[in-house]
Amino acid sequence: MNNRLAIRITASMLVVMTMVGCTPKPFKPNFVHTYNRIQPKAVVINGHQLIYTVTGEGPPIILLHGFGAQGWMWEYQQEALAHHFSVYTLDILGYGYSDRPNIAYTPDLFVNSVKGFMSKLDIDQATLIGNSLGAGIAMGMALKYPHLTDSIVLIGGFPQRVKEKVSLPSYRAFLRFKPEFLLRIGFSLSGKRLLRSTLESLVVDKSLITNDVINRAYQFRTFSGSAHSLFSTRNNLQQWEEHYAPLISEIETPTLILWGTDDPLFPLPVGEELHHQIQNSSFLPIKNAGHLPMWEKPKETNLSIIKFLLPTDS
Repeated sequence: MNNRLAIRITASMLVVMTMVGCTPKPFKPNFVHTYNRIQPKAVVINGHQLIYTVTGEGPPIILLHGFGAQGWMWEYQQEALAHHFSVYTLDILGYGYSDRPNIAYTPDLFVNSVKGFMSKLDIDQATLIGNSLGAGIAMGMALKYPHLTDSIVLIGGFPQRVKEKVSLPSYRAFLRFKPEFLLRIGFSLSGKRLLRSTLESLVVDKSLITNDVINRAYQFRTFSGSAHSLFSTRNNLQQWEEHYAPLISEIETPTLILWGTDDPLFPLPVGEELHHQIQNSSFLPIKNAGHLPMWEKPKETNLSIIKFLLPTDS
């Protein structure tokens, strides 16, 4: 090996080592950080740390957020549901404050992670409430581990043929765009303005997307591994279509489907189709709400959930 080549290899190694050394580590809550002043807790499942909160007493409910989101999306459900239930708010693996390991983020991974979470906390059976991707995880649990699901609540998701039914142009582009490396560059360069535009596109009332909301959501984009978890989730959607979506009609768990009447991501007919596929389901549109009715219309959403789970209290 000549000296010039040796110098070039050494220089390249130093650049890589410098980049690795400068990579920020995933955030670890220190029990000062809270959702709704509820102390976060940590549990390790298959070597990976999941962050969650729990509040209230009663039958367990597990709240599962959507793609690219975090547990704070359930901030308006925690107190309301805690009057009747033990409310577990989970940051799913790869998102929120939970670990972002460099692995394939498949539907099986998410479903088995929730199963492991329940096993670790000795939760024999629970109601799973999911928004969008979280609804897909709840459906996956009802299909793969029905004995663990007392009931499920699906909010704004998760249909068969996802890529075909997504209506927002920006989301359609994200799910379909190739080559991926260009999309990754765009993601790394995007800032709060794009995040604001994305969140505003999901709700009817744009005034809800305040600077505080943007700052809170943006911090999670800066954690190491965030891009990988997003793109890997996207790239493994085919497993949903092959392993879970064809079996939706086999779900026997009692199901409530809540859908924003103005959902721009999955329009109302997508929710109605899901209702027709799941025989033991009830369907309730939430008026003047987009893709996040639990956050945009919490009073209506919470009342609907409580009536579904505790009909004698209605």
